[in-house]
Amino acid sequence: MNQFNKEDQPIKLDPLDRVGWLADQPEHFRSWVANNARWRHFAAGEAIYNAGDEPNGMYGLASGALEVTFPLISDEPVTIYRAEPGFWIGEAALMAGATRLVGLSSALDSRVLHIPIGPLRELLEHDPGYWRILYEQSFANLGVALTLLAEALALTPRARIAKLLLRLADGEGRVQGNQDDFGRLIGMTRSSVRRALLNIAEAGFVRTGYRSLEIVDAEALKKISREG
Repeated sequence: MNQFNKEDQPIKLDPLDRVGWLADQPEHFRSWVANNARWRHFAAGEAIYNAGDEPNGMYGLASGALEVTFPLISDEPVTIYRAEPGFWIGEAALMAGATRLVGLSSALDSRVLHIPIGPLRELLEHDPGYWRILYEQSFANLGVALTLLAEALALTPRARIAKLLLRLADGEGRVQGNQDDFGRLIGMTRSSVRRALLNIAEAGFVRTGYRSLEIVDAEALKKISREG
């Protein structure tokens, strides 16, 4: 695990050339990434980096799921976000010249594109205009952080659960996880999560199973997700 692949350069970027930050960048930058990045695979639960580590580049999620944690409590970092494919992270510490503020781990078996810090620094030194591309990604992650904060302050527990389920669902409406997982991801107690899920399930909007559930009525969940 945790090793660079053995592909010859340039590598194929699919699906990250179609979804997320990289997909919105100019063709010349995507070509540069294809010649300098490497695919890596991480098992479920495997750490990619920890808060306090020196930056070693950027990471883009192609498949699986990543969890971002913050060391608010020393013994058990708090999970602040579970990311889906198309998510990128790692630029902030590079831009600030500082150590990592957050930790990153693989929540499921995941395929991740790693852009090493050495080539990134060389690119930025050669052409400072590329800093704007990194700022675009940093701005996007700031938007995610502010959205999560606003949701925690303004939405009902039922609305927060509905939003989480819609975001984590795969293409067939399945969501992997249990009540403890959902509570950890949005900072709610198990009892609050249980009540909210029971309410939604009894209405027929989701179907619960063992460590997973299935969204039956996505439109109904979208309406619930706007409850303040």
